Amino acid sequence: MKIIILHFISLTCLALSSSAQDCNEELLAQKPGTWKGSQQGFIRNVTAADLTKEKAVIAAIHQMVSANYKPTGCEVSYSKVFGKHLPAAKIWISDPLQYVMYILKYMCDVNGTDKSKYFVQISTSTTVNIYANSIGWIGGLYAATLPDDEPRGYLKMKNKPQIRDGFYYSEETLGDSTKPKFVKEYQWLITYNDTLPFMYVSRKEYLLLTKIKLEKTIQQAGSSAAYYDKYMNNINNYLKKPESELSNPAICMWNDEERFNGFVEEGTKGSFYAIKPNTGYYHSKLPKSVPQFFTVVYKVVHGDPVYDENISNIQKAVDFESLKNMLGTE
Repeated sequence: MKIIILHFISLTCLALSSSAQDCNEELLAQKPGTWKGSQQGFIRNVTAADLTKEKAVIAAIHQMVSANYKPTGCEVSYSKVFGKHLPAAKIWISDPLQYVMYILKYMCDVNGTDKSKYFVQISTSTTVNIYANSIGWIGGLYAATLPDDEPRGYLKMKNKPQIRDGFYYSEETLGDSTKPKFVKEYQWLITYNDTLPFMYVSRKEYLLLTKIKLEKTIQQAGSSAAYYDKYMNNINNYLKKPESELSNPAICMWNDEERFNGFVEEGTKGSFYAIKPNTGYYHSKLPKSVPQFFTVVYKVVHGDPVYDENISNIQKAVDFESLKNMLGTE
């Protein structure tokens, strides 16, 4: 009896074997996987000439991964994103590109009438994102200047990237890591000569930006304006400190921006680094289609052998040196 394949938009049910045996999760985990690409990549605000070159960049990334990695126990659904979200920046230096893989496990259809059947997951928290000209884990950080209407005047970064194996690296556990299954992100940044496409905002700059926002809040507060006096005093007193201290990076508490109580030490729980784009990082004469930095983000549900194995094999297939060689190349 031939395997019957039924395609649905939201659910794909497949026959496990020609026999009437019940579906087996362990056997499914060893089953050769498949690739499934989206018919049309998401495109927004990109010129036709740049789009042609950007599609070639994404095609090269897909070729690099697919030539060196074979899915097992899953379907890898991949998609492509081109172009800019407007008005997310004032001046765009390079276009953001994105190649994303979704690891969709094969699952036994325990609720169906035929227990030999299995299906492909319709959603997953285990993904791989490869971005050009944007930092995937910092919202709003592109190869561009901040927009005029940016309310803070800076962006917030949880963890400071550190050099590991020649590239910038950070990681973040999402949820409770003591549970049998937990989600973790592994974040890599591939740049020109170990330089960064962003700058750390100094304490002085952060205080001056905060002071402007606080002054507006006080003007609108009316009779309750006196409540904010202590925070304004904190700012003014800190601005009297030596320049050697004011020039240090601003590390702040996540919920303590306008209500300034002081800076905190690196690694303090609930803190962030204030950063802004570093326009001096870029080769300004290059076309917008050229990658000037890459970020690679592995997000994996640990504790499941299918996810762990496939992410591990994808990590072996993604060649950071090849990506680095693409930087600045027309």
